Amino acid sequence: MSFGVKGQALAWLGSFVMDRTQVVAFGGNKSTSRRLLCGVPQGSVLGPLLFAADVIRIAAKHEVCIHAYADDLQTYISCAASDQITATSRLLTYVFRH
Repeated sequence: MSFGVKGQALAWLGSFVMDRTQVVAFGGNKSTSRRLLCGVPQGSVLGPLLFAADVIRIAAKHEVCIHAYADDLQTYISCAASDQITATSRLLTYVFRH
């Protein structure tokens, strides 16, 4: 983590994001519970801090732009029409490597 959190505080933050499950409800039906492998709870106060800060830092290294609001992120790249293939390749490299 890039915030310098250690010891008991780090253990507490780890418990916040580990061993999470998800259920989808639609039309009065519920799915079976599934274990989540990654992510932070949507709508949480800590979500943007734990998730968005590192994503924004990584995106900046790859010259990928980010619009962030609360726990929503949108990634994009601006380019000239003649450079669309290079820009698309750069964006896909960022998305699939992280």
